[in-house]
Amino acid sequence: MNKISIIKASPQSLVGGQLNQMALEYMAYSLAGTKDTSIIEKTFNKLWRSKRNRFSHEYAYEAKMQNKTLGMIMCYPTTLMNKLALPTFTQLFELRNWSLIKYNLQHWKEFYSMVTLKEAKNDESHIGTLATLPESRGLGVGTQLIQFAEEQAVIQGFSKSSLTVKRENLLAIKLYERLGYQRVGEINKPSLSLYRMSKILV
Repeated sequence: MNKISIIKASPQSLVGGQLNQMALEYMAYSLAGTKDTSIIEKTFNKLWRSKRNRFSHEYAYEAKMQNKTLGMIMCYPTTLMNKLALPTFTQLFELRNWSLIKYNLQHWKEFYSMVTLKEAKNDESHIGTLATLPESRGLGVGTQLIQFAEEQAVIQGFSKSSLTVKRENLLAIKLYERLGYQRVGEINKPSLSLYRMSKILV
């Protein structure tokens, strides 16, 4: 059986931006300022290749088998994630200009939910996005990526790992609970309903 390896993500990855989109689902609309799938794809591919934003390859790891990417996880200290909020918006504005502003004025509830989202506490290492390609399902890729992120958190001196998950994503919730994550809060905002989950690592 071929072994899955987890490595630091590459800016040249052909699916990094796509995996971020998959993880974000409908939240990608507000970030890209459109529902046009081709524009969303271009926007997230550019963010992936750039540095100093929440969706950059800098903070991601890829699960690979025979040189093919099967999934991706993005993880960072909460304090770093919060510091990346403004640079991320700045880069999005540079990419989308006034189209971003126009979309979010028209869909202000989505925008409000995004900018006021408090995903994690400062003493946690946070899993920002996690996604696997459909062809990797059943291989345990998601589990391996989460365990790898937890190892990175411990190396960086954190004793807690956290993530958020959409309340309707029952399969993901089941996986996280199986891996030791517990629901520690709810985030209920216009057009956005999430569970906050956390795990004690050491």
